[in-house]
Amino acid sequence: MRVLKAIQWILAFLALVACNEAGSFIARETGVPIPGTVIGILIMLVVLLVLRRVPEGLRATSVYLLSHLNLFYVPAGVGVMGYLALVARDLWPIVITMFASTFLATIAAGLAFQWALRLRGRPDASGDEA
Repeated sequence: MRVLKAIQWILAFLALVACNEAGSFIARETGVPIPGTVIGILIMLVVLLVLRRVPEGLRATSVYLLSHLNLFYVPAGVGVMGYLALVARDLWPIVITMFASTFLATIAAGLAFQWALRLRGRPDASGDEA
């Protein structure tokens, strides 16, 4: 039973890597201005929509990876330390861009939520019909 679960985790991890690599390949070969990881996520989304479910091995692997997500930030932190002089030189544009992008993402999420509510036939977030 443990061997079967380990095989499911390995296959699920390979599926995640395959989608990521396929997305990177498509982005590189077509020259579209979309990161390969985003294309890979879209590929995975399409596969899951076709399957109409999330396989248990993929669910377990994803939960495990997400629970250890902080380890994925270590390389980024080391990279920032390597370019500390550059970051210090451009600190204000970086800070302004971070706040502006967060603000715009919040607005986009709110508009998407309102749009989804209208699609479901609910006029507001409380769900009360007028």
